[in-house]
Formats: sequence, structure tokens, C-alpha cells
Amino acid sequence: MLGAGTTLNDRYLLTERVGGGGMGEVWRATDTVLGRTVAVKVLMPALSEDAAFLQRFQNEARAMATLRHPGVVDVYDYGSCEVGGRQVTFLVMEFVEGESLDKHLRRAALDPVATMRLVAEVADALAAAHAQGIVHRDVKPANLIVRADGSVALTDFGIAHSASAAQLTATGSMLCSAGYCAPEMATSSEITPAVDVYALGVVAYECLTGRLPYEGDTPVQIIYKHLHAPVPPLPPEVPRGPREVVARALEKAPDRRYSSAEDMARAARTAMTSPGAAPAPRRRRAMSAMLATVLAMLVTAGVAAMVWMRPAETAQQNPVLPPASSSEPHTSATATGRPTEAGNQASDGRPTRVPPPAVSGRPSPTGTPTVSPSPTDPPTTPSPDPTTEPEPDPTGEPTDEPSEPDPHEPTQEPTAKPTGDIQCSTTPCP
Repeated sequence: MLGAGTTLNDRYLLTERVGGGGMGEVWRATDTVLGRTVAVKVLMPALSEDAAFLQRFQNEARAMATLRHPGVVDVYDYGSCEVGGRQVTFLVMEFVEGESLDKHLRRAALDPVATMRLVAEVADALAAAHAQGIVHRDVKPANLIVRADGSVALTDFGIAHSASAAQLTATGSMLCSAGYCAPEMATSSEITPAVDVYALGVVAYECLTGRLPYEGDTPVQIIYKHLHAPVPPLPPEVPRGPREVVARALEKAPDRRYSSAEDMARAARTAMTSPGAAPAPRRRRAMSAMLATVLAMLVTAGVAAMVWMRPAETAQQNPVLPPASSSEPHTSATATGRPTEAGNQASDGRPTRVPPPAVSGRPSPTGTPTVSPSPTDPPTTPSPDPTTEPEPDPTGEPTDEPSEPDPHEPTQEPTAKPTGDIQCSTTPCP
């Protein structure tokens, strides 16, 4: 239907077919209005006849026209016309003077440094497109143009992303190349920028080895291997850095790949400058280690706080108990083994003797006042000097005065000499 000499919209003259695929064909053409060479991507007739797909494709062409990046081919125009009784939809792009990467790989593979440089440049271009919500979905060597200065340009953005947005399939064709198809694309999962990261990982593998990681007789066999087969090992001469970049990009689970094309570009540049260096730890593992460290610090702080607070809690749990409410006075042994009666502490610091309370029905003898302990003043046990304590006299008065009076000694002593048991100071004994 199309051939050299065909004119589209009375402006773009097709001169040479330069490539093709499941989505359409790419032609070298001349813009007769501006007099420049352009590349024209013509969609397949089956896609050109779908109104919903055409609307999405036009919206994506407009979005790509606003994208400016050295690694992205510029989009100039979008159009549709009738050729030979059929509707033809096309996209006009910048024509890049150079050679496609697939042609170069047919001659020889790339060395690790050149491969990582190419991966970094393509990842930068993908990051610029992802920032505007555009997923390429068909990253492969045929869509990578190597310029004369060695830089790389990525083509076919609009068609690939539009096909992703419409979720279309065409009879006898696929919307992605089987050799570069991410596993989630074959399972009808949500299409995210991770599919471009995976495809770029396949491109890197092919650059290092000169072959695809998964091959088969049919696209179904190849896609099945993408889903279930482990990635074949790279040659032993590939350094550790590039090996890690490829292995992580080809993870089957999207969340285990690089979180963004920008991260992949950064890793590729690190592997290019230091091929044998150890790869940076994955963000998820680093985050888990950091959380574990913080948790350990919190647990240690909690244990230390419990140990530090325990003496204070013990003191609060063992308060000084008030004297027992017994008719017998509380006694405490002195340093010489003689018991002494406990009394209240007077306001001037001198202990006051507390006789036993009077028993109901038995009058208390005069001259011996009954003093009840104050509920507000906690009783304390006096500490008389054991060396100057006089012997008590049954008459109630001390027979001998201490050689050196102590102002802190009690004014009265018990009326009976202690014999090991508590003696009553009144008669009759309660």
C-alpha cells in the first residue's frame, strides 16, 4: 500500500523504508514545506481504524511534543489521511543520523564500560518521559539510535505508550517485543515504568553477551521463560558492578527492580566508573536495617529506664508503717540488748514517753497522764545513748542520775526493770 514516492497530507514524501514492527513502519521522508528530512512512523491499518486508540495516540503525541531531552527524539507532527482507500495515521519525528543499536550488535557485543554508559543515557531519557507520565513500553535495540558522536536517542515513544493506554492487541502482532517483554505485561497486570526498567535490563544483557537472555521458537515460549525461568548467568569476565545492574533490572517482581529509571541511571554510572566495586545496598534492605537499629535502641532505652526507676519504686512500695495499735507499748532493743519504749518526737526534738492507753473500766493512776499519739505526726523511735541509760526504779523515779545528762534522753524511765519481757508501768497491769 505504501511505498517510495507516496505523499502523506500533500506534505511528507516517503523516500526510504528504514524499519518496521508489530505497530507499523518507519520511513525516511522529506518535509516538502520546511525542506528537511524527517522520520515518519505509520501505524498499522488495524490500529488506524480504532477511534479510541487514535484519540489516545493523538493525546500522547501532543505530550511527547512537549518533552525536551537530548536522549529523546523530537516529535514534529501528527496526521491522518486516506491512501489507496484506507485510512493511514502517522507520526512525524526527528530523523536521527546514525545507526540503530540492533545493527551494531549484529557485528559485535559491547564492553562493560560502553554498556553501562548506554544504559545510563537511555535511563535518563526514560526518567524524563516517566516524569510526564509516559511509559515507553517497547524499549529495544531497534528503537535506540546511536548517533555519530556515540550518544543514544530513544524513539517510538508515542506509539508504544498509546498501545499501553488502550490495552489493544492486533491480529498476528504484539504490542511489545517478546524478547524484551516484562513478566507483568504477559499477565495483564498494571503497566508501570518498571516495564521499561526491565526492558532496558534485557538490552544491557544483550549488549554484554551479544544474545538475548531468553530465546525460543515462538513468542509464547519466550514469554513463558520471562515468567518462570531464571536469568542465565553472564560471562565470568563481566565485572561485579555491571553484573549487579543487569541482575536487579531483570527481577521478575516489579518491586524488586530499581524503583525508578533515575536510580538505574545512577547505578549504571557507578558501575561504569568503578566496575569492580561492591554495589550499593538496596533501599529496602537499608531501610530494614535502619528500622531494626532504631528498634534495638528503643528496647535498650526502655530496659535502662526500668532498671533506673526500680529503686524509687521499691522505696515507694515499702513505706514506714505506724506503730501497732496494741495495748502494749512498742519496744526496741538498744545496743546493750535492753528494750526501750517508743514514743512520739516532741516539737523541740526531745522524745516524749507514751504510756500504754487506759483500759475501759480501770482508772488510770493520777500523775501519769495518758498521751495518745497524734495521727498526723508519724512516730519515730528515739535513739538514746546506751552508755548513759539509768536503771529504772519501781517507784517511778530514777535512783541514779546519769553522769552526763543528755538533752535527747527521755525525762522518765520505765518503772520496772526489764527482764527480757515487757513490764507494765501501772497497776493493775492491763
